[in-house]
Amino acid sequence: MHNTESSNVRKLTAGVKAGGCAAKLSSHELSEILHGMHTFNCESLLTSIENFEDAAVYKLTEDLAIIQTVDFFPPLVDDPYLYGQIAATNAISDVYAMGGTPILALNILCFPTCDFPNEVVREILRGGAEQAAKAGVVIAGGHSIQSPEPIYGLSVTGTVAPAQMLTNSGAKSGDKLLLCKPIGTGVALLGMKGDVLSSPALQALIDSMTTLSTTALRCVRPYKITAATDITGFGLLGHLHEMAKGSKLTVRLNADAVPLLPEVLALAEQGFVPAGAYGNRKSFEQFTTYINDVDLSLCDLLYDPQTSGGLLFALNDGDVENALSDLKNNGVEAACIGQFVDGMGGNVEVYRGSS
Repeated sequence: MHNTESSNVRKLTAGVKAGGCAAKLSSHELSEILHGMHTFNCESLLTSIENFEDAAVYKLTEDLAIIQTVDFFPPLVDDPYLYGQIAATNAISDVYAMGGTPILALNILCFPTCDFPNEVVREILRGGAEQAAKAGVVIAGGHSIQSPEPIYGLSVTGTVAPAQMLTNSGAKSGDKLLLCKPIGTGVALLGMKGDVLSSPALQALIDSMTTLSTTALRCVRPYKITAATDITGFGLLGHLHEMAKGSKLTVRLNADAVPLLPEVLALAEQGFVPAGAYGNRKSFEQFTTYINDVDLSLCDLLYDPQTSGGLLFALNDGDVENALSDLKNNGVEAACIGQFVDGMGGNVEVYRGSS
């Protein structure tokens, strides 16, 4: 880490109500806010807000479309350089989720400069810029304002061939679900703040949140991907609901197969569950059924808002074994966590083991 803290410097997270993607408005709130609002339709706009796609895609020619996304949030760690890295990784992920290549970004910075030395802001921007550079993204400028709470993120532009575009809809019955990062960032971050997360578990958390999804997409791209998204603020169950709704299918999720970050199950059992998880439960539990006993702590993790979470792919059953092998050989922690089946669109059936 590149911590600039000293005993007389205020912590970045001081006074932050919710950091990272846990700060997002809930799906329930967003639906109420957007209900009845006019949406713009044109032939060149290939995605819409109807199913909360990860980014907008606009066709320029038959062979080229641009992907546009924006993502920002308050700090979730006190190290400014690390905060910048995580925020940039999270924002760039949306382009990968659409099947694209990120190329350009602009900084979004809201900051109380009277509360922190300029070096803190510089470190945030440096962390973002260096992480963007790893993804081949040029940060060409941005916009900044004074704010009572620090906020940082990126507006990112990418490119994709329209025929190669991925969306969170289009899965087929029988397709398997491939998750490319473990979950539990919200719970782990609370454990970190409570000083009960071990050093190895903390490093695993940081490594996960700063790992770009470039390799994951490259490994899975050769196979038939029918739908894709990345797991962020709505939690695993929320994003599964969106995929199932858009695909007009039901998801059967094997809770035992979902990879978890170290120590998060024990932390959830102790009550280290962010408010955003309860918001996600309120939004998505009506679409969720439990086939057999699923412990409350494990359920909390399935609703846990993820920051810089992994890509989630729907793949043909016959491709899963080879895709998992390619991911593992390239250092990506991935798992097959369930499948799409015929049923009510948007439903998620959670079970354990081989039920």
